[in-house]
Amino acid sequence: MSIEKMRIESVAPVRVDLAGGTVDIWPLYLLLDSPKTVNFGVNLFARTILECEPSGTPSVRISSVDLSKSQEFSWEEILDENTRAIPELDLPVRLLRYFGKLHNNPRALSLEIRTEAKSPAGAGLGGSSALSISIIGALWKWVNPRTPLDLERDGEFLISLTRDVESQVLYGPAGLQDYYGAAFGGLQVLSWNIARNSRETLPVETLKELEARTLLFYSGKSRNSGINNWQLFKGLIDKDPEIDRKFRAIVSATAKLETALLKQDFHAVVAAVREEWETRRTLAPGISTPEMEAACARAREVTDLAFKVCGAGGGGCFFILLPEKNPEIRERVKQAVLKSSEIRSLPFEAVPHGLTVRT
Repeated sequence: MSIEKMRIESVAPVRVDLAGGTVDIWPLYLLLDSPKTVNFGVNLFARTILECEPSGTPSVRISSVDLSKSQEFSWEEILDENTRAIPELDLPVRLLRYFGKLHNNPRALSLEIRTEAKSPAGAGLGGSSALSISIIGALWKWVNPRTPLDLERDGEFLISLTRDVESQVLYGPAGLQDYYGAAFGGLQVLSWNIARNSRETLPVETLKELEARTLLFYSGKSRNSGINNWQLFKGLIDKDPEIDRKFRAIVSATAKLETALLKQDFHAVVAAVREEWETRRTLAPGISTPEMEAACARAREVTDLAFKVCGAGGGGCFFILLPEKNPEIRERVKQAVLKSSEIRSLPFEAVPHGLTVRT
């Protein structure tokens, strides 16, 4: 391993979850029949810059640009399991600790990690998980400077590592779909299985057709995914029959969505997303907000569509999916939604790739 001067840039997309969220949390998917999640990557990237160089006075500095938070450490502090960072920087410190123990001589280096996320905080787009994947991508390259990152070979390991460290930070279970969205991008159908998960990437043509029919908005309010997810997690584990029935309805709607996407039947795509949301919105109080519901009602006065809150809901982002590519209808729907002063449009491009690491 090298202790030479390095600069690494690692970038990962966030994801829009079309259907099948929450079932990606272990062990919930083991309690359901053939559960799947469908999402696609968008270019509201999470970015990590890692810079290091040999130093006679080595130190570590970790900064979050968008949160305006930074903290300095010695290598002894970083490598000590008892060291606690400020909450906003706990995750990168834990990840650096893991990889620092794999490096041949980190104590000879001064190292700086800077992170930045383009998606709004609490947006429900998997931004924190995308940031984790971008951090891990940079740290993996730092420890393996001569080895190209091969996501087909190394992606599952990076996802497992991110899941475990994020679970430590969250002090609870973490879902998997966000990591797959960040690591691989594209339009993915993720299948949750015993011992090994699998993914199918749908054609870029389908992804672009989906992009042309999707509008993404930020509600102006962040959400706490852990609250809603924990209620649902506990309900299914406790064998609540109503929660069980609704989870199985979500699995069924997601299967219909996969079939519709494979056929590029976007009327059926809209119907499946709408079916999934109509079940999901009843799972826990506060998954949607009055402002979002009002925006949806205004949009539906324009045309037939699907509406869905991203992530576990309770704020954050939502998207609207149209069955047709009609620029005039699209603009009318957008303006109907934006009649709320709190809501803002989030322009995006769908991206067919995931984590990218450059030196």
